[in-house]
Amino acid sequence: MTRLHPWPPLPNAVRTLLQADDSEPLNPQTDHNARPRPWDLCALPPAFEDAVWLWLDHVAQWLNWTYGWTDDHVIPACWHQHENIAHELAALAFTRIDAYSATTPAYINRWHDDLEHFHRRTTTTLGPNSPCRQGHHNQLPPRYTTTTANRAINQRPR
Repeated sequence: MTRLHPWPPLPNAVRTLLQADDSEPLNPQTDHNARPRPWDLCALPPAFEDAVWLWLDHVAQWLNWTYGWTDDHVIPACWHQHENIAHELAALAFTRIDAYSATTPAYINRWHDDLEHFHRRTTTTLGPNSPCRQGHHNQLPPRYTTTTANRAINQRPR
């Protein structure tokens, strides 16, 4: 019998955060000190940063082992240096928890669709035959394009 690799366990601190009481709805406009959402990597409090980022590394390894059948399905080790991949990996990881915690398997197929979209967008981000997938980090997209666009936006009359 083949044993499947288990999903990486969520760090205790993050599990406790997710299981906290949600009896009062949050208003993001007024609740600036509201309970943090660990999938929002830009808003992680320092107490959770290391735990979430390390866990996402384990998630990337699990995804590579379980679904990395072809080169374009491999999440490179430098995933955390590609902001959009990091954000999408966090969303994918936490939605998997939701999908597999549901009382019906209906959401699991949706999660697999999300996984395929994640692979497609990662390939779009990295480009074909990405050196990142061979262990040689490549900063993509070219930053001059982003810098030029941001400069033009910032120079607009307000």
